[in-house]
Formats: sequence, structure tokens, C-alpha cells
Amino acid sequence: MATICVTGGVGFLGRMVIEKLLKDSHVVIGGNNMMLNRVIVIDRTIPEKLFLDTRVDVFEGDLRELLRVQPELMSSADAVVHLASAVSGECEANLDLGLNANLLTGIELGRILADADAPPVLVFASSLAIYGASDNDRLPDFISDDVRPTPQNSYGAQKLMLETLFADLSRKGLIRARTLRLMTVSVRPGEPNNAASSFLSGIIREPLLGLPAVVPVDPSLEVALNSPLAAVNGLLHALASSDQDWGSPLGVNLPGIRLTVREMVEALRIIGGEEALDCLAYERNPQVQQIVSRWPANFHSQRAYDIGFSEDQPFVETIREFSKSLLPNVGGVP
Repeated sequence: MATICVTGGVGFLGRMVIEKLLKDSHVVIGGNNMMLNRVIVIDRTIPEKLFLDTRVDVFEGDLRELLRVQPELMSSADAVVHLASAVSGECEANLDLGLNANLLTGIELGRILADADAPPVLVFASSLAIYGASDNDRLPDFISDDVRPTPQNSYGAQKLMLETLFADLSRKGLIRARTLRLMTVSVRPGEPNNAASSFLSGIIREPLLGLPAVVPVDPSLEVALNSPLAAVNGLLHALASSDQDWGSPLGVNLPGIRLTVREMVEALRIIGGEEALDCLAYERNPQVQQIVSRWPANFHSQRAYDIGFSEDQPFVETIREFSKSLLPNVGGVP
């Protein structure tokens, strides 16, 4: 019998992970096929009747506080998928928010899992933001598994500090860390958030709804993206990977796609037509430009391919799938 805890379970990635887990009676955790008995969902607010499966138990509230008063939620789990996080823009604007919501909460989570009776699998959603360029610290032309992380924003620094902690706990045999570095996930459904990269979904999502959207960066800017499907499949593949297949407790870069913002707009035109492009305004935001332009866009992770992660799909196909789920007849959906 397996128990899995998902933090940030109401976020769109959390919901997709939970939906996929609940489609089967069994789950593979760390190479072992087990009957799925319980899914613990934790988030700040959880809408009523969001999860109807009887295997789901929901716990609403601040994650750090829940860790303090109900540590058994984590220590009793066979695996934890840790998605809860303050986002990049919030962390840059409010240092204490990021330190409390990301770093200190993650440290407490690590302590609790390290005290569990048996080493649980921890799938940690890290980020490409652990890499960053500055005037004095330039990045190579492409990011391989050997490139040293050099975060240039608080969010990336907090993610990297937790990566290091979880790797150390795994080295000691106290947990089984599976750190997966996601690219920017696009297209995200729902409302915009405070992430610096939020526009990378907004410039697609809003025009497909006939709403205005702002392109706040130079259209020639290159970015690295994951489709939502690739991100969720990647997290579940990390959960399933055996200790032998995963190997080092250090993080793995999830394969993504590299393209410019201009190419994203062209993909939008293919699916949404010229009327979608009419919804876009080009207004440079120096803060967003500064943060996002320091993130790398060209990745190659041989380790990810060795573990069995798959290539992502072309971005136009991601938009096509998103538009079908959102508005079946938008732009004719060629």
C-alpha cells in the first residue's frame, strides 16, 4: 500500500499530477510497483469537492505550519511530490516571503522526511532559474550536466539551496531525492501569477480568449519551455525511477524546447490567426527583461536521456492542444 503526498496540489501542475496518479490503482515509486492507497493533498486553499476520489485526503493551510503541527503527514508517506513554492517575481520583490515559503519550509520538510522510519522518495520541482548569467559570470553556449549553477535571482538561489540540502540527505541515506529542474511551463491555464515568466503563458492564453496581453521583453529573447504534459510526465517519471537508474542525488534538467518569443508569437498565429496577434501589445518591462534574459535557453542533459526522460513536443502542438481544451473552435484549430 502506497501513500503519496503532493504539496501545492491545487496548482495546475499539482492537479495534473494527482489526476494522473488517480487514473490507476497502482503507482511506481522508486522502481517498485505498489497499490495506491492514499493521496495527501496540501495547499493554502482547496475548493470543496475538487478531489472526489475516496483515496484523497485534503489538508488546507500554510505548509510550514502544517509541517510543524502534523509532521506525520510527510513522515508516513512513501513519497512526497514537493511543488509548493513562492514564484520568482514574488521572491525577488520580497526576500522574507521567499525565504519563508521556499527555503525554510523546504528545510523543515527535509528534516521531517529524514526522520521517517524508511527513506521516502522526494520529488522536488526545481527550476532552470538555478542557472543565470551576469556581466561577470557568463554562461556557456549550452547548459550541460556539468555546468555550475550560478543563480541571479532569489528564487533560483532558494531552489539551489534546497537542491543541495536534499542531495546531502540522500547521500546520507535518509531520503531518496529526485530533483527535477523544470523549464518555464507554457501554456499554463488559469489566471496570471507573479512569476517573472508568467507572460510566457499569458501571450498565448489571453489572445486565444480574445483578451489583451503584453509582450514585456525583446521578441528576439530565447527561452526554454516545457509543455504542461512534459512537466507532469517528467515528475511522474522521476517518481518511478529506481535508485540505480537515477544515480547521483544531484538535480536533472528536464528536456525542453528552445525558441524565441517571436517564434512563440508565430506559433500563436498558426493556431489563433491574425486576430490573436491583434491582442498583443509590445511594452518593455525592464525588471522582467532583466530576470528572464539571465536564464539560459539552450540545454542538453545526457543524464536525463539516460534515465529515460523524453523530448518535448513542438510548441505549436502544445498551443494546439491547449486551444482545443479551452476553445474548441478558436481560429479553426488547423
